[in-house]
Order: sequence, then C-alpha cells, then structure tokens
Amino acid sequence: MECAAFEPTKNFRELIRKLIPGDHITLHGSVKNKTLNIEKIDVRGLVEKYKNVNPLCPECEKSMKSAGNGQGYRCRRCKTRADTTIRSKVERGIKTGIYEVPPCARRHLSMPLIRKEGKDIHPSR
Repeated sequence: MECAAFEPTKNFRELIRKLIPGDHITLHGSVKNKTLNIEKIDVRGLVEKYKNVNPLCPECEKSMKSAGNGQGYRCRRCKTRADTTIRSKVERGIKTGIYEVPPCARRHLSMPLIRKEGKDIHPSR
C-alpha cells in the first residue's frame, strides 16, 4: 500500500525519510484513494546502516586517497598503500518508539501521545 506524509506534518516527514529498507515499523493513519495518510508511526526495530569510507594511514593517521580505478588507496604523505575501503557504521538519528505528527497537523479525534505513558514515546513539540 502506498503511504504519504504531507507537508503540514512539518518535521514528521524528515523522520519518515530517515527510515531505510529493513526497518520494522507499524503505521497508523487513515486511508484515502488507496493511500495511507500517516499520522503516527511505531518504530519497532532498526537495522544498522553502514557506508564505505577511505581507510586511514596506519603511520600518519590521515585519510588515504584513491589511486585510481582498481588501484586501491595510498597516503599522499608517506606513500603507504591499502587495497580496500573501510565499512563504517552511520548514526541513524532515529530511535525505536512511537512518533506522531505535530498538533497543527493532527486530526481532532486523535489522542495525543503526551497523554500516554511509556518510555518509548516521542511526542512532537
């Protein structure tokens, strides 16, 4: 099913953009024209995100530069060589828990998360 977080939801859309394939979520909202309009999201589990970075020189601790396509990496200062990149973990900027849209975008019948109790609740504003 297609899901949408519209502009009036402000920073809630930024939260949705931080999700990646493999994250376990539950969406709450209303369906209109075969599209789920997201009003709350329950982030149950997050997968780790990695990116490849240039290796550090073991001698001078500087970042190595690419020597060219298929030629590995080398340090410009001491000419030390390395074959592959290093896989580095990326901070996601999102935690598990329940998130909701800000009050200005909330429907009048939705109960605010601020009225619920729990440690994994992230109310907006």
